Amino acid sequence: MKSTTEIIHILKRFKQESAHKYGIKSLGIFGSFARNQQDEASDLDVFVTLQEPDFFTLEKIKEELEQLIHFKIDIVNFRDSLRNSFKQNILKDAIYI
Repeated sequence: MKSTTEIIHILKRFKQESAHKYGIKSLGIFGSFARNQQDEASDLDVFVTLQEPDFFTLEKIKEELEQLIHFKIDIVNFRDSLRNSFKQNILKDAIYI
């Protein structure tokens, strides 16, 4: 299992190489990896803000990250219309890349 530091390094490289391609404005992690509480059953919770939010773009990003990191990714389009309580949970743990 990769450490949080390794994950952040991979995500930084991904963002540098793919921000223009996918229109990524911001990218980060939250949840157990952001809190350094991950275990073997953990997935990686990723939030992304896109210039033009699109389900298919989110899926492409998710698939590409899963290939790079080699385990399950849960991806959230971070936007104003998210439920406030969910948005606060993300922001509480957020590590921006």
